[in-house]
Amino acid sequence: MARSRCSRIIVAATLLVSFTVTNVWAQITAKSLSDELLRIVPAESLFCVRINNFDYTLSQIDQFLAGVSPVPMGTSMMVRMQLAQLFGSPQLQGINMGGSFAIFAAAAPGGSIQPDMLSILVPVTDYKQFVSGNANVGEPDEKGVSKITGVGGLVIQLGNFALLKPPSPQSYDKLVKMATTISEPKPAGLATALDTAEAKQAVEQPIWAYGNIQQVSKNFGPLLFAKIEEMKKMIQDVEANAPGSQPRNMQQIMDIYIKLLETLMKETKSLTIAINPKPDVLNITETITALPGTDMANMFVGDTSTRKENKLLGYLEDGAMMNFAAKINAPCYKKFYDKFFDLFAPIFGDTITAEQIAKMKTLTADAIDSLAGPIAFSFSTDAKYKPPFAVKYVLEVKDADKFNRVIQENMQMWDEQAFAGFYKSMGMEVAGTIKRGADSYKGVSIDSANLVMKSTDPNSPQGLMIAAMYSEGLEYRWAMVDGLCVFAVGGDADSAIRALIDQVKAGGPKQLGSEMKAALALLPGADKADVMGTFNYVRMLKMLPAMMGAMMPVPMPEIDIPTKSNFAFAGSVGSGKLTFDIAIPKQHLAEMTAAFQMMMQHQMQQQMKMQPTPMPVQPIMPEGTWTCPMHPHIRARQKGKCPVCSMDFVPVSSPKK
Repeated sequence: MARSRCSRIIVAATLLVSFTVTNVWAQITAKSLSDELLRIVPAESLFCVRINNFDYTLSQIDQFLAGVSPVPMGTSMMVRMQLAQLFGSPQLQGINMGGSFAIFAAAAPGGSIQPDMLSILVPVTDYKQFVSGNANVGEPDEKGVSKITGVGGLVIQLGNFALLKPPSPQSYDKLVKMATTISEPKPAGLATALDTAEAKQAVEQPIWAYGNIQQVSKNFGPLLFAKIEEMKKMIQDVEANAPGSQPRNMQQIMDIYIKLLETLMKETKSLTIAINPKPDVLNITETITALPGTDMANMFVGDTSTRKENKLLGYLEDGAMMNFAAKINAPCYKKFYDKFFDLFAPIFGDTITAEQIAKMKTLTADAIDSLAGPIAFSFSTDAKYKPPFAVKYVLEVKDADKFNRVIQENMQMWDEQAFAGFYKSMGMEVAGTIKRGADSYKGVSIDSANLVMKSTDPNSPQGLMIAAMYSEGLEYRWAMVDGLCVFAVGGDADSAIRALIDQVKAGGPKQLGSEMKAALALLPGADKADVMGTFNYVRMLKMLPAMMGAMMPVPMPEIDIPTKSNFAFAGSVGSGKLTFDIAIPKQHLAEMTAAFQMMMQHQMQQQMKMQPTPMPVQPIMPEGTWTCPMHPHIRARQKGKCPVCSMDFVPVSSPKK
């Protein structure tokens, strides 16, 4: 009896939850489909940018930029001034400044770019007042179209919006046609082209942008690729007239970019960007949606076998230029690297054989299979060393034998100089030495490697940078300890690998670093994302003097700006989508501004020091004194010798009258 009652309770609870979820999503879908703006914007639009709750959103932008923007006037004030100039009234009569504004572009025939492709939607509280209260808006004609004087353009009423178009010979007909189409019972608005998540985002986010990549590709793809072919032809002509003037493999590099662009345009359905400004942080969400049935869609599939949380986040360091953590999504990673090798195979030319490329694919897949999932990576700057950085990363390994075999076979490819020809074709000479069991620490075997890079043209800008970065080689240390593989690269690699071994043997870090805690506060739930991390722009600038010093005519200053904040990011794939979240703290924007101001001030000081010192001009003394017959501009009050030629002074003669 009790068991039966329990079963009924579980069933009832399940039905209640299911009903609630279904009801919520139904309400969201209904809200988006009934959203007037999404019904007005055509489904086949190339793009749409929408700002909800206009006045409030602009005020949030102003608060975020206050104190860090070089522009003294706030965004809301500048926008209001532009609108007042357009409509001819500072009061903006009849305009709902708390509503949703939008700008969108319709496809043009033949892929041409025309001014009247653009349309602007302005929310109105009273259209009659909008016409009568704004001096630049004329009275509507028999089709409801009004002319806008001054800046120019046309406007018509569409429900609770004024639809504007810039002036062109076709604007009038297009405006009337659009108004007629929207008035139909079931207009094919943008709401019909969006999925539930996209429509929800469009209605709720302060700023929302949408790009229809398939429409863009259809309209501008042929024109874009024709321009790229013209560029390739120009590069070929330059190389023919001046051999050696273009970088090696330039044609192959161009072909890769073309192939990558073609793939993105063929397989991407849409791109959306949502921006949420707050006084102390700016949040941005970017979503790439793949076209169903494409390789990209098959790649953007979540891996349910991965753990929900990354237990290696504690290894990420405070003070790093970049922290990165990920969970290995094996199906996604394998498809990505297969695509990567296929895409970049042309650049290898005949320097790497098809068999070697196939072997690299196999080794990459085996490496992915050997890992248990979580990865933690920290990249820190350290100007005391060459190169001026240090890297630490930790991998959880589930198949140590396979992992070690992958390392061994990679080492063999290096020993066989499999990549030497490729690097030489890119203008670099690369050599490496690898030693297994080079050292040991607390019973743990440590492997080592040293990578030496130099340019085939040491006096070129590339050669100077490589020399500044890698003249002492790049040191690697790695070890397997308690199911983890720990790596230390650059800097004091010996000390770093020992510190990592100590951490692992002690059971790992007991808590997250303060900077990682701050990142999770900016992006709640990021620890469950496929990738997450932090990036510090100021710390990157600290590395630039060591990298660029040999190339700069004016030495770059050491950046000594305290920095405690970071950009935070997180990304996930699933259901044919790649979603990437970014948080930009205002504090870090202020730190970046201070760093740039310091660099500019230093550059001005250095340029002033390099200015030639002007020759001193001797003052002309009053008449009735002494002068030099060879240098009459020199005067003295008593007899003596000229400081320029050592001739005796003579009395200054009085001017003749």
